[in-house]
Amino acid sequence: MSNVIPVPRTSLLAAALTLSVCLANASMASAASSSPHQASISTTHASTSAQPGLLQTLITPKQTAINKTKTLLTTFFTDQQLSKILDKMAENIYANKPLKESFDTLIATNDLTASQMAIIARVENILQNDSGSTSGTPLTKTNAVLLRRLEPYHKDMSKKILAMKSARKTKAECFNQVYVMVTERLTKANITPALTEIKSSLTSKEWQSVRVNGAALFLWSKYGL
Repeated sequence: MSNVIPVPRTSLLAAALTLSVCLANASMASAASSSPHQASISTTHASTSAQPGLLQTLITPKQTAINKTKTLLTTFFTDQQLSKILDKMAENIYANKPLKESFDTLIATNDLTASQMAIIARVENILQNDSGSTSGTPLTKTNAVLLRRLEPYHKDMSKKILAMKSARKTKAECFNQVYVMVTERLTKANITPALTEIKSSLTSKEWQSVRVNGAALFLWSKYGL
């Protein structure tokens, strides 16, 4: 336990945004209709050769979620780091932990490089001291929006995994189902409303501070922000 130290809130911004669109609008029907096996098959892509009969490369549900995260949300984390974030998310949901507890422990300092920690420290300092906020830092406001939006969807996802456990599904199957739901809901249509609400919760100066100084953490420009 001593080597797992939560990172400052700035680094959680990208991970929390990832979590928010993973859970947002996660419908029970669509989740139930996608078995881990079906998801693995649906994410199969052809090998570089077009010749029939050759082995195809299988992309796992987790790798598909990682790829979409890097395309739509953030390139700050490596594949290995995103894998750990997704595993931690799935583990917390499987253990039926409260959202706040899961939210605050997605990343640990020993999972980040020295250069990543330096970027985080710089951004954290700027957002806390140079935003001109008198009613809480931009990160505090952003996290409050995310937690409020996430709560009902986190409960729905937890119920789905609890139902799978009651049906004697394996832990691996439950984890894969989390990755499947991530992939299904990781779209621009789900991300945009979350970003819009974050922006509207901040003053103009606070938003510019988050947008400019957080550019290394999140792909804001993909959404015209």
